[in-house]
Amino acid sequence: MSTPIEMHCPHAQATVDFLQTAGLKVEAKPGASGFSDGVEIASGGLLVDPSAQASNILHEAGHCAIVPEQFRHLLNGDLMEGMQQIHQEMAALALHPDHPLERAVVQASDPEATAWAFAAGRAIGLADEVTIRDIDYDGEGEFIRQGLSLGAYIGINGLSHGGFCQLRPLPNRGLPIYPNLAFWLQPRISV
Repeated sequence: MSTPIEMHCPHAQATVDFLQTAGLKVEAKPGASGFSDGVEIASGGLLVDPSAQASNILHEAGHCAIVPEQFRHLLNGDLMEGMQQIHQEMAALALHPDHPLERAVVQASDPEATAWAFAAGRAIGLADEVTIRDIDYDGEGEFIRQGLSLGAYIGINGLSHGGFCQLRPLPNRGLPIYPNLAFWLQPRISV
């Protein structure tokens, strides 16, 4: 059972509650800060300052959520070292490029984390402007939000190839249409 966290902002509280229900490890840490203010990635989970913004929490959670379960624990800090280790392990496996694990790892980058965060914000019931603020992404938040809301953002394609969703109804695929996702955390994928 997750330890309850009391956030200062109701949007951040709803976000933390959602993430914990989805199975992502989220713990309170006053003063936490990593790539995003108030949020630190540690062992594939999040450490959050009680004053963290929902948008920052969602984006960093997206990075953890889209990585296959067997590699999630390798994610720390700015992710570079963990992603390098994941890619080294993948190279040693020498899988076919269309293997589901290979596709999932290739699709675990910043655009997919952004698309995941937007989908999660919608599922939580947050306003799009709370999920991605205008000031986010070096002031490009409004532009990115617009692309996501129109289904015209590259990260959506990555989520689709990673098995989270599909872009439009396709026969025999059975996955939800973005921004709905089939699952919130990329599961363990067998080799």
